Amino acid sequence: MMTLQDYDRFSLADPVLFELPENYPDDGERLAAAARTPPPGWTRTEHGWWVRLCPDAPGLPEQGWKIHVSVTPAAVTEAVDLVWDHAVRHALAFDFIRSVATARALNGVHADRFTSGDLIILHPADDTALTRALGELTALLDGAPGPYVLGGLRHRSGPLHTRYAATEGTGSAPVLRTPDGTLVPDRRRPLFRRPDWLPLPAVLRPDLEALHAPPDGELPFTVRRALRFTNGGGTYLATDRRTGEQVVLREARPHAGLDRRGEDAVTRLGRERAALERLSGLDRVPRTVGHHVHGGHHFLAVEHIEGTSLAEAAALAFPLTSEERAEKEAAAYTAWALATLDALGRALRELHSRGLRLGELHPKNVFLRPDGRVVLVDLATATDLTDDRAPALGDPAHTAPDGLRGADATAYLLNLLCLWLFLPVPHDGPAKLRTLTAAVDGTYPLPPGFGTALLTGLCPADRPVPYDHAGALLAAPEPDWPAIRDSLVAGIHAMATPGRADRLFPGTPTGPRSIGGHAFAYGAAGVLHALHRVGAGIPEEYVAWLLAAVERDRAPRPGLHDGLHGVALTLDQLGHREDALELLDRCRADAARVTCPDLASGAAGIALNQLRFARVTGDGSLRDEALRTAERLAALVASGPLAPRPGAPAPYGLLHGGAGIALLFLRLHEETRDPHWLDAADTALGHDLDRCALLPDGHLVLFDGTHRLPYLHGGSTGLAFALRHLLRHRPDPARATTLGTILHTCRALYVRNSGLVRGRAGGIAVLAATGAPQDDAETRARIRTQVHRLAWHARSYRGRLAFPGFRSLRLAADLATGSAGVLLALSSAFEGTGPVLPYLDPRFPSLAEGGRR
Repeated sequence: MMTLQDYDRFSLADPVLFELPENYPDDGERLAAAARTPPPGWTRTEHGWWVRLCPDAPGLPEQGWKIHVSVTPAAVTEAVDLVWDHAVRHALAFDFIRSVATARALNGVHADRFTSGDLIILHPADDTALTRALGELTALLDGAPGPYVLGGLRHRSGPLHTRYAATEGTGSAPVLRTPDGTLVPDRRRPLFRRPDWLPLPAVLRPDLEALHAPPDGELPFTVRRALRFTNGGGTYLATDRRTGEQVVLREARPHAGLDRRGEDAVTRLGRERAALERLSGLDRVPRTVGHHVHGGHHFLAVEHIEGTSLAEAAALAFPLTSEERAEKEAAAYTAWALATLDALGRALRELHSRGLRLGELHPKNVFLRPDGRVVLVDLATATDLTDDRAPALGDPAHTAPDGLRGADATAYLLNLLCLWLFLPVPHDGPAKLRTLTAAVDGTYPLPPGFGTALLTGLCPADRPVPYDHAGALLAAPEPDWPAIRDSLVAGIHAMATPGRADRLFPGTPTGPRSIGGHAFAYGAAGVLHALHRVGAGIPEEYVAWLLAAVERDRAPRPGLHDGLHGVALTLDQLGHREDALELLDRCRADAARVTCPDLASGAAGIALNQLRFARVTGDGSLRDEALRTAERLAALVASGPLAPRPGAPAPYGLLHGGAGIALLFLRLHEETRDPHWLDAADTALGHDLDRCALLPDGHLVLFDGTHRLPYLHGGSTGLAFALRHLLRHRPDPARATTLGTILHTCRALYVRNSGLVRGRAGGIAVLAATGAPQDDAETRARIRTQVHRLAWHARSYRGRLAFPGFRSLRLAADLATGSAGVLLALSSAFEGTGPVLPYLDPRFPSLAEGGRR
């Protein structure tokens, strides 16, 4: 599964769209070795940021000891040349990073801390080659600085580290083969550990002894728990054993966690230490407890601040979770926010009095003591008042730009934080700021002109604030649906890249190599489905791209949302039935072996698609397969809630839980009128309803084991589709009330994302599905309000309407999170074109004959 940090990798190469990391614009800093012709008898390949050279014989070992050469970006050019000469001389396969720029990015503060030192990797075939390489390379690279490779064993004091590992490629997760042939996961850990069955080569024994030797001195703190990890080090809650005082311990790894200026974590920690000493005596910053170097790492211990971060306090008090709560609590929240900003301004002016200002003002780094006093923590961006540079590290949403110094920089940071407190919607420029500050004025009881002043404080004084054309399309009193539709369609076409093999449309990434692809939810099939549904023209080159993409995929998944069944559905809708049926035949064996039961990837979605194709083709074998699947799933849900699967999303909600499976049973009940299927649907849906809870603001959320969610993806609102249809056949006053509460939840005032499965568009789709919004004034008014609020998220791409993907980091066209999903949700609302995802309403023919409804 993707972690939040994973999305950052896909934001490096393009400032507008999600992009593969290997497309990072580093041509000007490419290593000469990256373009060098390999010697005869060698094969050169590229994978991501890496270049691999491998002798044709003996080839690359499946697994074995790896030598990691960890150096700084400044030393990488010379190190690669030295390793090249050694490896070629001894027929040793090796990988190296392709440029100085990617070396910096690989060791950046937000990079994967387990791979940050992997700038060069050698693959010795046996212990003899390992011993020879360590000896020769140590002599060649002695003294070269570089970060410690987490999970590696440092060889002597140089930049070489070793670990036993699988030879990683571009495929699935790496595994090791034990002596008896068993495959076990090859997991990287922070500390060196060799497989239990593997003897340690003699050359590494002194290194292991050195690793286990106690470091010089003793760190006088006991760590209680980790608060945060970055590539530069960790932040820990600890106890000072000398005094019993609770402290926060900030760790910095030498040469690791580089910022945009190339400074490492130790340099930044030293700057923070100097700033705290300069501010000594002020109660606006933590007191310094001590600085220690232990095991080569630097540790700064500071006073633990009792209280709550501004981020946590604002999240608890934020009133825009519902219209009712906003009406009751907006005034009190406004007074609290303004008072907090005033106190924070006073604290920042106290820093000015000592000659310092901050470059970043993040709500996580502002603490409120129980008595209300403001304390500033994490002063890594503290700099001299005269410094007008943007910080080299920090969240762009909370940092001062280039050209501001002193009080002007502080005023800008306070304005950014003010906007965040009132409306924490990610934005991409002055035009969107105009829309958001106007929304703040219209939502809170603020002094006249407050929003205008906020906008003025956030925009350059020498340039007019541009008009938000994208937001204006949606914010109009009566939105012009044809204009919105045409602009969205044009924006999707503008994003198309039919010349690329990896994607036709940019999407939110779903894995290390997945950034568009052919699948229905996040790739081309879903976008073409959406364009077709709204009657937009689809160039033949798009269809040709889709066909070629599934042909290239040698190990496709069979699922509806993530595999060939979804592509087959789209192709059939577009009039390519023969191609669609070929895909169904291609994945028939794989589909029969699917154990996952859900709608998105598993058996329920596949069975629904089989029923559809059985109906339109008359192929009874497809229907028989679907019925066998349904009987198996009915027995599964009868035995209790779905069990979680390792590495998979929580099995709850429309896409992954009982609600999606209930749609299959409801479809079969529609066809057969057999009450058995209605009972099964009732049971399956009940497992998800049992996990729902009513919040104090009147919203219903589903607990997925970690979070309480309202979305289509793993949340409560996705249950509305199956629940609404079940109630048609089996009225139940209590569940009818639940459905009403779900619809109320869809009217949320604030939603962070705009997309279909985890954002505002999903709420619009549920509201549209409750009836006929064209004929229902109340429903129409509710939908119009949500459309107006989509203006907060709307952006422009080449002058056309577009929407950001998940986390709002970059624009995306995909159905699940981007423009295509918004397009379908609005089409459903304005034109009644039916469910936004296939098979959400068993009565609806799901465009079985491929025509627009």
